[in-house]
Amino acid sequence: MFLYDNGPQTLAFASTENINEYFRRYIVDVIGNSEKTYYKYIRGLKRISEYMKEMGLVKESIYELGSIEQLDFAWKMLNTNEEFVALNTRGHHMYSAGYRHYHKFAVGELFSRFSEKEIVKMDVPVVCEKPVVMEYKIWKRSGILRTQTVELAGYQCEIDHGHSTFIAESTNKQYMEAHHIIPLQHQEKFKNSLDVYANLISLCPICHRKIHLGLRDDRRCMVDELYEKRKERLVNCGFILGKEEFEDIILSD
Repeated sequence: MFLYDNGPQTLAFASTENINEYFRRYIVDVIGNSEKTYYKYIRGLKRISEYMKEMGLVKESIYELGSIEQLDFAWKMLNTNEEFVALNTRGHHMYSAGYRHYHKFAVGELFSRFSEKEIVKMDVPVVCEKPVVMEYKIWKRSGILRTQTVELAGYQCEIDHGHSTFIAESTNKQYMEAHHIIPLQHQEKFKNSLDVYANLISLCPICHRKIHLGLRDDRRCMVDELYEKRKERLVNCGFILGKEEFEDIILSD
C-alpha cells in the first residue's frame, strides 16, 4: 500500500496484473458495481483464459491481449470451441457476460461519459514492465528516396495540394511524409523492389493515417486515385496489376 494525499492506494504488480487492477477500479470505483459483481466477472474471465490457453490463443491470461483486434479474434476463435460454448450455455452465459463487460472496458465504451472526478479513481502507481526483445523482418528502404519524394512533390500532399500542415524545423518547409503506395510488408509477393520512386508518394500526416486507418470505403477511394496516378509508372518498374488486384493487396492491411 502507498499513502498519497487522497488516501492509500494499491500498487498493481506487473503486466497482466496492471490491466486486472484497472478493470477492478473501473467496475467497482467508477461504474459503481459491487466487489461481488467484479469477482463474478473475474471468475468468468479466468475460465475464458483457461480455454484460450488450451487453444494457444494466450500464454496465461486474456489480459495479455494488447489490442482490440487481438481480443476480438481470440473471442471469435474461442466460440468455435464446442465445449466452451456448451459450458457457457449451461452457465447461463456467465462467461460471455464477464467477457462483454471486459470488452466494454477495453474499448472504452463508457469513457466519454466519465468526469475527471470519476476517472481519477483509476489512478494507481504501476510497476514498469520489463522490456521485451522482439524480432521483426524489416525490408530495407531508402531514406534518400523518401526525402526526394517529398521534394519532388514540392512539399505538398499529392492527394490534395490544399492540405496544409506546419513548418518543420529540419527543412524549414511544410511537413509532409513519404508513403509506399504498395506497403513494403507485401514485398514477398513481388520479385522487384517496392522501394522505388513510382511506389512512393508525398502525403500530409492526416492523409497518411487515413490511408492506413480510415474507413474502408474512404481508403478505397484514395487507393483508386493512386492507382490511376501511378499504374503506368508501376508497370515500368515491373508491377503489372489490375485495379482489383491493386485494391485487394492494399486494402488487406
